[in-house]
Amino acid sequence: MIYLFLFVNKPILKISIFALMISSSFCFSQTFSLGPQSSLFIESNSSVSFDGLELAPNSAHLISGPNTIDRSSVPVVVGDNSSINRVYAISSAITNYQGVVTFLYKDSELNDIEESSLVLEFLGADGIWINVAPIIDHIKNTLTYNLTDFTAVTASDGSATLTVIPLEHSPSVGVYPNPTSGVLYIVSREPQHATLFSITGQKILETNATELNFEILPSGVYLLHLQNSKKQISTFKILRE
Repeated sequence: MIYLFLFVNKPILKISIFALMISSSFCFSQTFSLGPQSSLFIESNSSVSFDGLELAPNSAHLISGPNTIDRSSVPVVVGDNSSINRVYAISSAITNYQGVVTFLYKDSELNDIEESSLVLEFLGADGIWINVAPIIDHIKNTLTYNLTDFTAVTASDGSATLTVIPLEHSPSVGVYPNPTSGVLYIVSREPQHATLFSITGQKILETNATELNFEILPSGVYLLHLQNSKKQISTFKILRE
C-alpha cells in the first residue's frame, strides 16, 4: 500500500505536504526534494529508488525535510583518482539507516574503469570518502551493500579509490571561520596545497594560498582537501552560509 501526499512541479519532484509513506516498492525518476515540513517514511521490507539509488531498510526509516537527493554525471575527483560518471548527493545526511543500498550504473558511465574492479564509495558526515567491496551484478549493472550513514554515493576503481588518510585531530592544520560567508583562512605549520570541491565532487578551485574567498560562492556545503609535501591529505567540510 502506498500513501502519497504530493505536489509535483517538474522537473523537480517536490513533496510539499507533510508526509509520504511507502510500504512497497516505489521509484522516483526525477530529482527528489523534501520541503521543511515534509518527510519520507519507508517501512521495513519496502524499497524506494531515487533514479537508480535504491534504499531497502531492514527496519522502518524516516527521512525528514528539508532534504534533496540528486544524481550528477560529474565524477568525483580526489587527487589523481576519479569516480565513475554517476554520483548521488544528499543535501542532509542519511543517518541511523540500517539496510541495503543498491547502486545502479550504466556501462557508458564507467569512465574507463573495469566493471570487475568497481568498489562502492560513500561520503560520511565528516567529509571523508570510504570504499567498500559490494556485491556486483554484472547483468543488472548494480552494486549492493549494507550502508549506514552517508551524504553521497558513487563508485570507483578498487585500485584507485577516493579514500584518503586524513590528519585527524592534528593541531598543525586547521581552517577558520567555519561556517563562513567571506574569507576562509588556512592555518598550518607547513605549506598546503588546497583543492575545493562541491558536495557532488566538482572541482571549484585549486591554490597554494592560505586565504580562500567564499563570498563569491553560493550557499551550501563544500569539501576542502589540503595536501602537504608528504602527500598527506586533511579534509574539511566547509559550510558557506
